[in-house]
Order: sequence, then C-alpha cells, then structure tokens
Amino acid sequence: MGRLAGKRCLITGAGSGLGKAGARIFAREGGAVAVLDLNGEAARATAKEITDAGGRALAFVCDVTDPGSLEHSIAEAAASLGGIDVCWANAGSGDGGNVVDTPLDHWEMILRLNLTSMFLTAKHVIPFMLEAGGGSLMFTSSSGVLGSTPGVVSNMSAKGGVLGLTRQLSAEYVSKQIRVNAICPGANRTHAMISSMDKRDIDAGRPAGTIMASLDANHPRGRIGEPDDVANVALFLASDESFWVSAQFINVNGTGI
Repeated sequence: MGRLAGKRCLITGAGSGLGKAGARIFAREGGAVAVLDLNGEAARATAKEITDAGGRALAFVCDVTDPGSLEHSIAEAAASLGGIDVCWANAGSGDGGNVVDTPLDHWEMILRLNLTSMFLTAKHVIPFMLEAGGGSLMFTSSSGVLGSTPGVVSNMSAKGGVLGLTRQLSAEYVSKQIRVNAICPGANRTHAMISSMDKRDIDAGRPAGTIMASLDANHPRGRIGEPDDVANVALFLASDESFWVSAQFINVNGTGI
C-alpha cells in the first residue's frame, strides 16, 4: 500500500517541472492523479508516463488565469476521479522588474497567474474536499518571499499573498478537516529555469550553462534543488502523515535560510 493509496489528487502545472515530479511521485504512492496544464501535449505526456508505469492519471488542458477554464477543469477532474482529496495548486511563473519599471498590466498579469489562480483553485476544490470529509490543499509560493529578493516585485508580492491565503484558508477550514500549507521552493533545476538562465547567458555573450553552473557552485550543499526534492515535501503534505500540519510555510531550498 502506497502512502497515497485511495487518494484522488489534482495538480496544476503538472506538465513539467515541480508539478510533473509531484504527479509521478503521487501516482507511485498509489494516488489517482489529475494532471492539469496549459500545455495539453505536456499534460498528456505526464499522464502517459504514469499510466505506462502502471499508475492512474488523467490529463486536462487548463489555463489557470481563465476562471472558466479552471472551474471547468476542476469539475471534470473531480467527476473523473470520483472526488478530490488532495490538491497541489502549483502552476505559476516568475518574472523580473522593480516597482518603478514594472508596467501595471504586467503586475496584474503576474498577480493573476501566481495569486488569483490559487484563490480560484481553492474556491473550486474546497467544495469537493468538504464532500470527501476533508483533505490536503497545498500552494506553491517561494523561499524568496521568506527573506528578501530584489528585482522581482510582482512575483514576490504575489507569492507573499499566497502565504496570507494559506493562513486564512487554514483558519477557515481546519475544523472541517482540510489542512492548508504552502511549499516555498528555492532555485530548482526545471526546464523553464534552465532555459531562462541559458538565455541570459547567451544574451550576455557567455556559454549556455554558465549561470546554472555558478548557482550549483555557490550553493552551500553543492547543487541547487531538483524537482523531486520539492515533490517529496508535497508527498508528505498530501499524505495522512501530515494530518497535524496546517497553516505552515515550508522552506525547501536546501539551506533553511
């Protein structure tokens, strides 16, 4: 019996990166997984990888910035799985820019992607968890917001809002047996991060991989995070082992700083 045997799980942004790692691990531990992603091909590839390995997964195309798309995808997933016990609201993206240089439309877009989508995911998932008698809801925030990260005002403001949402929802629903926690990753070796750092290298006339190598070299543990490092924390929060854990911000950056 796996740690998530019988659990009906939904993960947004599960076509790649942290969400994909979570989908694989949740399925490996016996969970049935709804894989939601804006990229339908990526979502289907994740689901196929899981089913080919003997697990249960279904793919759903979902734009978390579109309220209608998100509500419809969650309802479809719940109908297909027979309910929802676990949700990892993971979809999001980083950005750069300070307060003076950031245009209002960009600010609003980043908040919609990284904060409003979390609110809407919770809004549509929690009723299914109430029907199930409880559950585990997780949000992806950032370790950067637990300290200070200059030059990313929109992203850190949104990720800070996720922490407030976490505490608020835990206070409202813990008596209904729904625990709510935030995962705060540091730098991770995802395809999106590698592509972004390599582009910076190339734009600056450096060989691709220079920044990534520097990040590894400067990390006190010799490397930055891998997606599974974060997904394993999500597994603990999804499982009944975390029954007594709610309203927590878990820093997953390898240092605790």
